[in-house]
Amino acid sequence: MSSWLSKLIHEDPIIRKVSAAALIDRFGNGLLTSILVIYFSFVEGLGPSKTALALSIGAAAGLIMTIPAGHIVDRVGQRTVVVWSMTSNGLAMFALIFVHSFLWLVLVFAADSISNVFSRNGQLTLIARVGNAANAARNRAYTRSVNNLGIGLGSLGAGIALAINSANGYRIAIFLNACTFLIGALIYRTVPYFTPTLHEREKFDWSIFKDSRYLLVTIMAAFTNLHFMIQSIGIPIWIVKYTNAPRWWVSTLLLLNTVSVVLFQIKVSKRSKPLKDSANQYLLSGFLLAAACALYAFAEGPSAKIASSLLLGGMALHVMAELIISMIHWQISFDLADSTRQGAYYGIWTFGNGLSDIIGPTLITFALVSMGQMGWALLGLIFIVNVSFYRAIVLRPKS
Repeated sequence: MSSWLSKLIHEDPIIRKVSAAALIDRFGNGLLTSILVIYFSFVEGLGPSKTALALSIGAAAGLIMTIPAGHIVDRVGQRTVVVWSMTSNGLAMFALIFVHSFLWLVLVFAADSISNVFSRNGQLTLIARVGNAANAARNRAYTRSVNNLGIGLGSLGAGIALAINSANGYRIAIFLNACTFLIGALIYRTVPYFTPTLHEREKFDWSIFKDSRYLLVTIMAAFTNLHFMIQSIGIPIWIVKYTNAPRWWVSTLLLLNTVSVVLFQIKVSKRSKPLKDSANQYLLSGFLLAAACALYAFAEGPSAKIASSLLLGGMALHVMAELIISMIHWQISFDLADSTRQGAYYGIWTFGNGLSDIIGPTLITFALVSMGQMGWALLGLIFIVNVSFYRAIVLRPKS
């Protein structure tokens, strides 16, 4: 086995299975991410604003279930929850092929979002149960790299669909995404069952809402995570409607992002520092995102080559910020949580991510469609202000 492959394949058999399921699942995500907004906005004719609103409403449905999902994972067990939720995800994606109206789009997005909340919570708390604290950071970085490898491979397929630009081509991509969820569910059935950390009838412990530091940092992380929406919604709309860059450049940029994370996330995670020492790194990530927004904005107007180069430079800065942000978010979400209630705490963390999913589509679409280049300036300002607040919260002495 080559040294490259030996580094790619994890030594823990459970992490290998989880990563295999994630690779297939994220391949489908990569197929869908680049085409979803374009397909429903321009092929089905719903337009960017309605499509973004449907995404936001669907995310709101998932948001309602984030904290109950965490408690259920702690009571029922990660494997059971993941198998059923990934199956539900697959059925929702199959239904998406037959959606042609705003109302049905909202309903399918809601079903997918709720299923996704349960699935992600179960997957991440399962990873936290494997091994010990010493290798937890490496396990998380490894699975994130595999996730992005899958997304990168899926982005290649999405590039083909975007180049063909036909309704049936987009529907085939959606169908393949549905299949990846079902395959992932079958793989998770082979993962060992971990005994739930809570008793079957144990009630939800509302005292976790008294952990003000965790709650505040979760809110800050939610606003920082808007950068993911820029990748999946902002960049596709911006390139297709406002720049002279070719349509397939969307998937090229996403591929650059995912390949970079695959190559560098583990290396960056090895440099993780205590939370207080990481505050300056987080501040840097905000300024990198703001600079990326500026380059994206300047891509409007110039020739295809210049616009493509500016977008490429913006994505390079975006990647650097994402590597830092992901390392710190993983650290926060687990290290500050009670080990006996990982699911419940991660439910709160997922609630923050859900806020980003609700705010992001509408905010980013409004900013770019209604404000143009000034919208990019607004997004850059949000990132800078947000990371500054995060730094103040982390450095604030405990009361």
